[in-house]
Amino acid sequence: MEEEGRDVPVERIHSAYLEEEQWWLTHYGTHTMSPEQTTEAYRHLDQRVFSVLFPEEPETESFRISRLVRKRWPELEKDIPLALYPDAEPTLSRLRGEGFSMGLISNAPADTLRAVEALGLKAYLDHIVISGSVGYTKPHPEIFRIALKLAGVESKEAVHVGDLYEADVVGARNAGIEGILLDREGSHIGPPCLRIKSLSEIHAYLA
Repeated sequence: MEEEGRDVPVERIHSAYLEEEQWWLTHYGTHTMSPEQTTEAYRHLDQRVFSVLFPEEPETESFRISRLVRKRWPELEKDIPLALYPDAEPTLSRLRGEGFSMGLISNAPADTLRAVEALGLKAYLDHIVISGSVGYTKPHPEIFRIALKLAGVESKEAVHVGDLYEADVVGARNAGIEGILLDREGSHIGPPCLRIKSLSEIHAYLA
């Protein structure tokens, strides 16, 4: 936005993504998509976010900016250091030590695997399922079923933890899995479900 001469706080950009996430999940979560279609779906999300931020701008401009964002995203990821939440590694390490099988299900382009590797998460994960690689997006039940098959477990033997109600709680339920909402800020408003504020709290649900 700065490069394009537009002054908008990063917090407002984040808020706009949260506003559009529900629509995006509902619209694309029922689709089977190729890697190219996944990239286009994320470009569409960027376009809608821009329109939220600058509603007076024409569609041609939101389209132009969204294409620029998709092009710049990988470059920015190289410049901005990735970091885990403080509770992530201790929790994963403890679960690994206790013999739990763990996997990652992510709505993201296929090249997100590089970020997972850079963060050192592969040391804890038995399986990684990324929507851009498998063609299904949360809350579609099939992406969860792929993870279950890789893990070799039944849905009743698994729990799924995520920070988006529609994608992670509803999506898990669609596949018969217990979904737990990671609500760090206590800001999610919606139907009742199991909630935790820290990953360390997950042990209470794994007995």
